[in-house]
Amino acid sequence: MDAATNYDVAIVGYGPVGQSLATLLGRQGWSVLVLDKQAGLYPLPRACHLDHEAMRILQAMGISGEINDAIVPAREYLLLRADLSVLSNLPRGWETPSGWESSYHFYQPDIEGIFDATAKSTPGVTVRQSTNVRTVSDLGDRVELKVDGGEEPIFARFVVGADGANSLVREQAGIARDDLGFEATWVVIDVEMKAGAKAPKVPDTGQVLDPAQPSHMAWLGGDHYRWEFMIVDGADPVEAAKPENVWPKLRRWITPDTATLLRSTTYTFQSLVASTFNRGRVLLAGDAAHLMPPFMGQGMISGMRDAMTLSWMLNKVLEGTAPIEFLDSYTESRRPHVTEYIAESVRVGQMVCETDRAKAAERDRKLEAQTEASPPFQPQLGAGFVDGPLGGRLAVQPRIASSRGVLLDNILGSSLTLLTVRPDVLDRLSDSAHRHLKLLDVSVATIGAQPGEASTGASHLVEQGSRFADWMGAAGADWVVVRPDAYVFDTGKGTEALEETIHKLLAYVTRRSPLLAGTDEAGELVGGAVHA
Repeated sequence: MDAATNYDVAIVGYGPVGQSLATLLGRQGWSVLVLDKQAGLYPLPRACHLDHEAMRILQAMGISGEINDAIVPAREYLLLRADLSVLSNLPRGWETPSGWESSYHFYQPDIEGIFDATAKSTPGVTVRQSTNVRTVSDLGDRVELKVDGGEEPIFARFVVGADGANSLVREQAGIARDDLGFEATWVVIDVEMKAGAKAPKVPDTGQVLDPAQPSHMAWLGGDHYRWEFMIVDGADPVEAAKPENVWPKLRRWITPDTATLLRSTTYTFQSLVASTFNRGRVLLAGDAAHLMPPFMGQGMISGMRDAMTLSWMLNKVLEGTAPIEFLDSYTESRRPHVTEYIAESVRVGQMVCETDRAKAAERDRKLEAQTEASPPFQPQLGAGFVDGPLGGRLAVQPRIASSRGVLLDNILGSSLTLLTVRPDVLDRLSDSAHRHLKLLDVSVATIGAQPGEASTGASHLVEQGSRFADWMGAAGADWVVVRPDAYVFDTGKGTEALEETIHKLLAYVTRRSPLLAGTDEAGELVGGAVHA
């Protein structure tokens, strides 16, 4: 960073996505400025759901334990009839790849303070609130930001717009959005039970499939609950959100004598995705890049995925290992992936929002006839992996017995990682392969059932149970290369195949970067296509 550039990365927007990205980049040693027009944190809840992958990202931020103490597992998901009898039970008890519970609920003010304190205490991170960004200009070699107040311009090597659905950064970069065609307006209500009041009978998550009034309810932990009601028959959204019109809808569960209304507002749920998530030195994350209906609870989580992927890709560019063109991989990986989540959220939303009685009755018959739960929805990355049984899928995170049962990422960190169940595969690697692993800063470990001697340059870890070994065995693999965002780059069997994959990884990250001129075998690519 030269004297004329103030920061490595400027982030516009200080919600959970901006906070996450700032923390992840700061922990990697980069100077980060976060700008937000609000004077402080928004005091009311918005998001209320985390999943196992979000918890793994929070591990990378160093706060999973603290967050875990402030949230509750959400193991129950009920589809209900209008009379609140159970139509279908969709349990969330499945074993996740990340080593955490599949689903959690929270009251956002309880956790956003943790995000805030973490970002502000991370070395290298500067947060400026009450600061309105006026213009963002990509100058080719850096980005210029001007803020209200007549200050000198701010310069950064890159800027990330995490500034929400009405993103100034996206608008000034001239990035269009594609509309995927879903829109519905709902009233969203948050309440807190009064001291001594009996807790209402509300499932962890309940969707009421009533064609006359589709609705949703959830326990957020402690004394906090949420209800949502779809606006039907052309009702006025402003009127629908007024307390005098909200309380009658809640009377089956609570009254003004038993609960305090914290928030009642309307949201129009949409399905939008930016045409690209990167343009030059300008990047987008979170709602600035995509909007989805809330029926899978994946909005904030998708933004956290953006932050996790973007942090490692920016890290490679900032440190000089990868050229700026590598940031195209951010869009190529994330845009198709989040579009699949949007499409699935739309599908679920269309089912929930059905108001035609005949179609709703047919839907209910199909749900009643289901005898098996659908597998968890976990789409493949759009790019940045090699074809194979696990490529582009979330990697399993085992617990390590030799480290008192802690999760793997707490030992190896969130880096490019090479894991194997066969130490001899590593012993036979060529010198050039070892150099490439070092150049790419790949953490290397063997994972076995028993203590053993580590290979050169590798850690030897003993697994608690056999989750990792079973996962590898089912894929017919003895090694796996995992991206820092916990998605599999490639799996395979034997040293020769691993040598090929190391070359593919090098080419993927460097895009044949001139940095590698003169490095032995740096330009050699052997068979198989990387999705890039």
